[in-house]
Parts: sequence; C-alpha cells; structure tokens
Amino acid sequence: MSSSSNYYVSLLKLCCESQNQTQAKKLHCLILKIITHPETFLLNNLISTYSNLGNLAYAHRVFDHIPQPKLFSWNAILSIYSKLGRLSGMQQIFDLMPFRDGASWNLAILGYANYDSSTDAIGVYKLMLKDATMNLNHITFSIVLILCSNCRWMDLGRQVDGQILIFGFWCYVFVGSPLIDMNAKLGLIFDAKRYYDEMPERNVVICNTMIIGLLRCGMVEESKRLFHGLRERDSISWTTMISGLMQNGMEREAVDMFKEMRLAGFTMDQFTFGSILTACGSLLALGEGKQIHAYVIRTDHKDNVFVGSALVDMYSKCRSIKSAETVFKRMTQKNVVSWTAMLVGYGQNGFSEEAVKIFFEMQRNGVEPDDFTLGSVISSCANLASLEEGAQFHCQALVSGLISFITVSNALVTLYGKCGSMEDSYQLFVETNTRDEVSWTALLRLCPV
Repeated sequence: MSSSSNYYVSLLKLCCESQNQTQAKKLHCLILKIITHPETFLLNNLISTYSNLGNLAYAHRVFDHIPQPKLFSWNAILSIYSKLGRLSGMQQIFDLMPFRDGASWNLAILGYANYDSSTDAIGVYKLMLKDATMNLNHITFSIVLILCSNCRWMDLGRQVDGQILIFGFWCYVFVGSPLIDMNAKLGLIFDAKRYYDEMPERNVVICNTMIIGLLRCGMVEESKRLFHGLRERDSISWTTMISGLMQNGMEREAVDMFKEMRLAGFTMDQFTFGSILTACGSLLALGEGKQIHAYVIRTDHKDNVFVGSALVDMYSKCRSIKSAETVFKRMTQKNVVSWTAMLVGYGQNGFSEEAVKIFFEMQRNGVEPDDFTLGSVISSCANLASLEEGAQFHCQALVSGLISFITVSNALVTLYGKCGSMEDSYQLFVETNTRDEVSWTALLRLCPV
C-alpha cells in the first residue's frame, strides 16, 4: 500500500473519531480527484468510515466501484447493513458473498439479534453449524449465548452449551462470562458454578457475572464468600454486591458495604448511588441518605437523571417531602421515572392533590406516563374519593392500552370501590385477565362485614 493511502486512511480515522460526515465526504472527493485508481485498501477504509458514520448510500457507492471486492470489502458493506438494521439488504449481501469467514457469519447473526429478529439469528447460526463449522469462533458463541439468555431459551441454551463443549470454546474467557450468565438466568445456577470452578482462567468480568448469578438466585452467603475471596475487584464488583444485598432485603449490609467501597477508594457510578439510595429509603435512614446526597454533589452526579430520581424516592420514603421537592425542582433532566418518583412521594406522604397536579404537569411537559405512573395517580384519586378525575384516567388507560397492566386495573378497582361505585368496581375486576393478591383485597373491601 502506498504512503498516500496511509495518509488518507489516517485522515478518515479522524473523521470517524469526530463523527464529521461532511469532512469525510470532502476527503472522499479529494481522493477521487487526486488518485485515479484508489487502492482497494483505501476504498475499504472509505466503506468502514461511512459505516461508522451511518451513511449506507455512500458506503454502497464506494463498494460498487471496487472492481473485484475481496472478503474484507464484502464484510465492510455487510457490517453497515447489520449495524443499521437493514435486515433484508443484509441478507441479500450475505447470500451474494462468494466466500465468508467467521466475521461474515457473526455480522449476520448480530444484525438479526440486535433488531428483534432472534429466530432469524438462530437460523443463521444453525446454518453455520451445518455448512461452516470451521468459521465458528468465540464471538459466535458469545452472541448466541446472550441471545438464549435474553430470550430465556432453555432447550436451545442447553444445546449451545453442549456445542461449546464439543468445539472446545468453554474455556475462553470471552465465552465464559455469557455462558455463566445464561445458565444463571435460566435457573441452572449449579451448572453456572461448575463452569466457573472449572475455568482455567478467570478475569474480573467472569467473577462479577458469577456474583450476579448467585445474588439473582438468592445465594447471598455464597456470593459474599466469592466476593471476599477475589484477588481483583473493580467498581462493578462492589456495585453488584451493594445492589444484590439491597434486592435480597439486606439493606443495612448494603449500606455498610457502600462505606467499605468508599474507604477502598473505588469510583462510584449512577448504579452504585441508585442502589444505595434505594437501600437508605427502605431503612428510613434519612441521616445516611443526606450524607450520600452530599457525596453525590461532590462527585458531579447531581445532574444524573437516574441518581436524581433515586434521591427523590429516598427523601419521599424518609418522609422528607420538602427535600424531595427541592431535588426534583433542581433536576436539569427529568424522565418518566423522575416524575413518577415525585408523584408517588406525594401520594405516600398524604399529598394526593399534589400528586394529581404533578401528573398533569408531567403531561404538559410531553412526558408519557407508564403503567406505574398511571396506577399511582389513580390511587391518589381514590384517596381523594375523586371519581370524576379517576374516570378521566380510566379513559386514558383505555386509549393508551395501559388498562392491560395489573397496576392500573387494581388501582381502578380500588378507586371505584372507595368512591362507592361498587358495580363498576366489580365489573372491572371480572374483566381483568390477570389478578393478584392486591386485586382480591380490593374486591373483598367491597363486601359488607
């Protein structure tokens, strides 16, 4: 390759780093003016640049001008179709390829997997097992394991598990983490632990995955032993333990571990603060919650929407509604979780009118409620015995489709019951497809003693 090609490639990389599509196009024009017959190496880099910048049309135009595209060129154009989710085009390119390697197959599987075509992704994988086993690699198995894990495909997961053993990829660190995660998510925690114990090499990612799996299955003591026995820990290790302890009802231990993490000098992120603030809220530990709030401010997380929402929730649970209001009003960004935290806070603290008002304010700000938000505001209407406003929210639930969520239907059954509209309450209960303990409790309250 020529020095001029290397020079232009370095400039194209700068365009990718700065996400400057205009500059990339100018550089493309310059290349065509100066170099009569650009090398395939340079054209491949142009395709990759347009792929990184999300410009399919220009990438394909460059590809079409390569006289005899080699495998790298085919993979480069396949990559952009895969990345952008142009699945029919991706499949056409894949079918036209005169030859393929592991990267080609992985790009096709990943394209389908990333754009909710999981069945098609597995179809490509099965075709690969049939026609191209020599191209299987650790990336292939990692993608398929994550897919089985996310889709909760136990039977397929077990098959893939066996194929990994047959082809000898189980000991790869890159495969080990999703393999352990899949088995843990499918409830096969002892299989996950066996793989973990037998792995010849473990890094902190695999250790963290095993800890998450144990905590998810309620094996808290086992996870603590594993955590304390680690030679290497990172911020994710600590955050995983804090979150897991909190989710398993061990909030005080979560707070203590947070203090240890802080003393050890590890960096905390939004998930660390979100978990520990939730723990403080559950413990009604206002003093410790305030200390963590001060630490949030010092570590520049005060403008993080996730942390801000957790602060609102913590103060609300600790009955410090004014502090919750102050945090909420100072938030530079708000999402549906933030608005819901404030709305629920008002409801929990007996300010049902404020809860209804903030719901309308949320809608004026263009934020659409989810089932929990709508269920919460209906509960506030029930507390106010406000049948008229509650009926409006009932209509909204029907129009938006949120009526199908049990949180909304339960709130409506309670609303009509508290407002004395027994027939409507009973009718809603009968029409509800899914019921839980709350549903039956709401109905029983209608029955005279």
